[in-house]
Amino acid sequence: MGEVFAGRYELLEPIGMGGMGSVWTVHDHVDRRIKAAKILRQSDAASLLRFVREQSVRISHPHVVTPESWAGMDDRVLFTMPLLRGGSVADLVKDNGALPLPWVGVLLDQLLDALEAVHAAGVVHRDVKPANLLLEPTGDGVPHLRLTDFGIAVPLDDARLTHGAMAVGSPGYMAPEQWHGGDPTPQQDLYAVGRVGLEMVTGARPPRDSTAYEVTGPLPAPQPVAAELVRLLQLAASDDPEKRPRSAGELRAALARLRLRDLPVDRAPIVVGDRVGDAGSPQGVGGGTSPVGPDAPTAVAPGGAPGAGPTRVDLPERTRVGSGTVVDRGPGARSGSGSGALVAYLLMVLGVLAVAAGVYLLV
Repeated sequence: MGEVFAGRYELLEPIGMGGMGSVWTVHDHVDRRIKAAKILRQSDAASLLRFVREQSVRISHPHVVTPESWAGMDDRVLFTMPLLRGGSVADLVKDNGALPLPWVGVLLDQLLDALEAVHAAGVVHRDVKPANLLLEPTGDGVPHLRLTDFGIAVPLDDARLTHGAMAVGSPGYMAPEQWHGGDPTPQQDLYAVGRVGLEMVTGARPPRDSTAYEVTGPLPAPQPVAAELVRLLQLAASDDPEKRPRSAGELRAALARLRLRDLPVDRAPIVVGDRVGDAGSPQGVGGGTSPVGPDAPTAVAPGGAPGAGPTRVDLPERTRVGSGTVVDRGPGARSGSGSGALVAYLLMVLGVLAVAAGVYLLV
């Protein structure tokens, strides 16, 4: 038996590592299910508030991964999510290269459907990228995408009392205004959608900087439809926010008019299999955080050259959790003994949030 966290969650296998923690498959001994769990590994206040932020984002939607419960022990905190066994869109492109246009149409439609719900809830995700688009194992049937990792998401109506000296996001998918510390807007998520879509069409990762994503080489058939799709995606990924669609719904409607899902597929079926297996041992990344490397979220100083490979730093954060917050500690969760300052502080923060929703927390 592996380590049992807080007397409830048995750690099975690591799935991935990210800037704010690690993700594991865990066996929940209370409800006897295999789940994904993110473990915060940094015992500092900024990381703690990121945890509170991500735990608080509970958007009930078929294409959004919602946190389920949390626990604390010593100087670590853990929260669980449903385990999605089909890997991620990053895995899909890595294994198959450029995706057929019907697949691009389905995946983009589901992603924009998720972002409509996220934005309607007053949240900007800020880290839309292939590694954060997880998949159900649907075989060679219609893919089912779910957006995950709200660790750097921010509320739209959160008045910024101070402008931090850092920007945060994933190079290659960050809008230019994110590099320079601009206020979060839904158009920043749409910029990322444009780049993700172009990556699915071409099979090539976007450049790490914010320059225009030029598509070279032959387009897939039918070329007129592919050319119009590329035009829409490049518009969404425009460096000028004013040129991007006004909303996820507007871009979704424009893509729907292309009827990508009705196009024939002239290649062998793509299969989204079970990348975890019955025993819970992961065979590929896909549990709610990004692998360390070029996809990992990065904090950079405004004005820094995006292509220069910015250095990761701790980003001062502030979050507001609205009145709809639900925090479920779950039966069996408890804090451990020893260096429990982080957990004690977490409990204090969550208690304050429960009785005073809407309070601003500054780090």
